[in-house]
Amino acid sequence: MRNLAFRLPLRVTIPCLLLFLSSGLGFYSFITEAQETYKRQENRILEQADFYSEKTVTLLEFIFRRVNIDNASLDGAKLVIGEMGEETNLKLLAFLDENNLILVSKDYQLKQKSLINTNLSPFYSQIQRVRKTRIQEKEWSDDRQTLKVITPVILPPKPNQLRPQVGTLVSIYDLTQTKKLAYQDALNRSLQMNGVVLIICLLLWLFFELTLTKRVSRLVLVSQNLAQGNLSDRSRLEGSDELAQISAAFDQMAEKIEQDTYILQESQLELQQKATELEKTLTQLKQTQTQLLQSEKMSSLGQLVAGIAHEINNPVSFIFGNITYAKEYTNSLLHLISLYQTHYPQPIPEIQTEIDELDIEFITSDLQKMFNSMLTGSQRIADIVQSLRSFSRLDESDIKTVDLHENLDNTLMILKHRLKAQGSRPEIKIIKNYGNIRLINCYVGQLNQVFMNIFINAIDALETVPQNSPPQILINTDIITDSDKKQWVKIEISDNGSGMAETVRSRIFEPFFTTKPVGQGTGMGLAISYQIIVEKHQGQLLCTSTPGEGSTFVISLPIIS
Repeated sequence: MRNLAFRLPLRVTIPCLLLFLSSGLGFYSFITEAQETYKRQENRILEQADFYSEKTVTLLEFIFRRVNIDNASLDGAKLVIGEMGEETNLKLLAFLDENNLILVSKDYQLKQKSLINTNLSPFYSQIQRVRKTRIQEKEWSDDRQTLKVITPVILPPKPNQLRPQVGTLVSIYDLTQTKKLAYQDALNRSLQMNGVVLIICLLLWLFFELTLTKRVSRLVLVSQNLAQGNLSDRSRLEGSDELAQISAAFDQMAEKIEQDTYILQESQLELQQKATELEKTLTQLKQTQTQLLQSEKMSSLGQLVAGIAHEINNPVSFIFGNITYAKEYTNSLLHLISLYQTHYPQPIPEIQTEIDELDIEFITSDLQKMFNSMLTGSQRIADIVQSLRSFSRLDESDIKTVDLHENLDNTLMILKHRLKAQGSRPEIKIIKNYGNIRLINCYVGQLNQVFMNIFINAIDALETVPQNSPPQILINTDIITDSDKKQWVKIEISDNGSGMAETVRSRIFEPFFTTKPVGQGTGMGLAISYQIIVEKHQGQLLCTSTPGEGSTFVISLPIIS
């Protein structure tokens, strides 16, 4: 019964239902009337076609039995065709002899023409069949707007022959205009009926308005006033029907609510004071949390900018300090040398000695290598800038579909300056075991912040690795399926650093907990990462660690189809 409940007020629903009912009845009556009218018109045309075809054939046969096929008989046939062709619905009337020559036609242009040279050529096979069977054929067009009638005409035999000739009379009736008039007539009758139905529906609507809708509206208005706090309003509907009984019960309920409300208001004042104090405390906590989150975010961005500045400085200085002038000088010198070699193939001994000392071929080859180095530096700049844009994505706060492998690579590109050898620590080796994972929907910027925090912690842990143990970071990605057949993207980031004791590992996701010296960490990086993975992405963030062997962070993100 819940599906039968109305979504609109009764004052709108009842008129709509009545309007829909009247429209449906009117449409049904119009369709029925139009179909019946069309059927009557088609039957009338069929009867008319039978009558005129029979009458025309009889006259033609009579004329040609009395006179041979000559001009006199054709004149008589023209009179018959002309008389019959005056019928309003008759579009075309043509009389053909046994050789398919049009002797007489309502259309003057078809006279004395062969059938195959006219627009009647598609009827050739039917005309031949009628001439052979000597049985009249009728055929409607696909849209039933045109009726085609082919009737055999028995003509006298040719001289020296006993077999009579068989001609054909082709009649084409067009009902387009007739059906338009019938359609208009049916429409007029339907409109008249719709007017009567509409008046009945208006009377029904007036009845429901006075007996049901108006009273229900009063009950709804009182309910709304009660919901808004006006507890003194009552419906007080008169009568003994169901609505009156509901009204009485509703008024009793309103009186009970009014009494209970006054009792609760006193308790509410005390609770409101406590709630106000709690709200102030919560607001302060939220502000503090926001400040800490922003501080951690800015700290990550600061590291990001420092890394980019370190990577971009040398390529920019090298390329933009040399490429413009080197290109101009090289082009000028090579052009000058080419001109000299063309016009002075045999230089004087002093110039030849200088050419041999300069080793022109070596300079040309080395210049090409220099330009290749500049091109490599330019590509390096482009890679760094692209990594910055892909990593930060500060303008994308909504969920995006991304390739996690690209995000991991971009984060490593930003941190490349920290992966290089520094002091007594050798270069940190990155080992990637990427699986065939799908694109995933996530908050890109926040997920990049998680990767940044985990990689920074791994690099910090590798600062204390002894020389006989080369530092490395291992990245594994794969798709796993749990017991509920739900798929997850699993990302493992492991290092071979010093590891953590269990007392430290169990608290690494707590806010403000850090083992780094003052000024090197806020203790919020992993706490924020946990919040991003678990709360924002409904995933899992776990950590396992063995002292002396290293640590592993496992990120599991659900794949939502």
